Amino acid sequence: MMQFLRLVAFFCKYYFLQLKRKWLTLPLLLVFPIVLIGMVAFIIISYLSSIEAEPLQLGLVDLDQSTETELIISLLEESSQLSEFIQMTRLTEEEAAQKITTDELIGYIRFPKEFINKLYNGQSVDVTVVGNPKHPMESNFIKELVDSAARHISVSQANIVTINYYAKQLELDTDTRNELMQTQFNDFMLYAIGKDNVLDQQLITNNATASPKEYFALATAFFILTIWIITIYNRLVKEQSPSIETRLTLYGVTELQQIFAKILVSFTLTLLLGSLLFFGIIHVIGLAISPENYWNMITLLAIYNVTFLFVLAVIEQLIRSLKVRLLIQMLITAFILLASGSFIPTIYFPLYLQNASTRVFSSSVFHSLEDILLNGRFYVEYLPVVVSAVLCLLLVIGIAWWKERVRT
Repeated sequence: MMQFLRLVAFFCKYYFLQLKRKWLTLPLLLVFPIVLIGMVAFIIISYLSSIEAEPLQLGLVDLDQSTETELIISLLEESSQLSEFIQMTRLTEEEAAQKITTDELIGYIRFPKEFINKLYNGQSVDVTVVGNPKHPMESNFIKELVDSAARHISVSQANIVTINYYAKQLELDTDTRNELMQTQFNDFMLYAIGKDNVLDQQLITNNATASPKEYFALATAFFILTIWIITIYNRLVKEQSPSIETRLTLYGVTELQQIFAKILVSFTLTLLLGSLLFFGIIHVIGLAISPENYWNMITLLAIYNVTFLFVLAVIEQLIRSLKVRLLIQMLITAFILLASGSFIPTIYFPLYLQNASTRVFSSSVFHSLEDILLNGRFYVEYLPVVVSAVLCLLLVIGIAWWKERVRT
């Protein structure tokens, strides 16, 4: 064991000297990703910041023309919470259809004839949503909104039918029964809409649009750190002739010792540079971070750093050709960055890809960084990323052991 550590330390010193001899070109390699990716991020942030979020235009068509539907439409039109996302306008069906044709509406909600009578008598009630085919995503959102409101109406209908049944048992006159049912309906709709239960069942924050400057600054730093890791690691990789490999084997040097030395040197340098980069980003964009989250950030960067280096080491062990190995490493790096959500936010992925990306270690690390730096979270779930790092470490050791057995 002592011999193993002594040889690892020897190669660490050798690789540090190797980097020192390349001190003229190394800074250029480190600065180039900052300039290139920084320019792209600046363009994206400028574009997103210039976009003003406008509420969706939605029509309301009342074919029933009853007092209750008038109340529903008035409440929907005047709801301050809804107006942040949707601007509702009362229209005739002809006007609504015309505005959809001219792309002035994303859709309209139609309350059918005899809506309230059917509601009071316990019959099935259908509220129709007519969407704009040019805006399928927004139309689907409106459908979900109406489905949510329909659940409230169904509960209200159950209460109204119960009141109507017992009112008939008490032999109340028709006007009194209708007044009781209308009061129940009004109270429930005021509660449902006034409490904003229609929209606030689930809150999802998309930092890419809510805080584009902060989000893409974090994504840029994560992207640059990844490029630094693969760049520095490959600066230490050299093709060795069979005679050199044979001579090293005779001296008791194994491939695993050289790989560990490369990982230690790359890890030390990239963690230092990455920490300085993230500290600089935090200072420039003015994030208020607690000391505890600084340590969480460094820990996450360290785990991501070493896991990614293990992945690069596995590829180095399996592929002998330097050019093919570099190509595979670049493809794997692109996949890791894409899965992390730093290149394209994962919220824009299809649902099955969102679920699959959570199994990649880069996704766990990036979203944890996003939570502690942008969302003010203090707790970090380290288990998934630690498990990924341990599995990659065991894979590196297992491949090295297998190759040593094959040689002997």
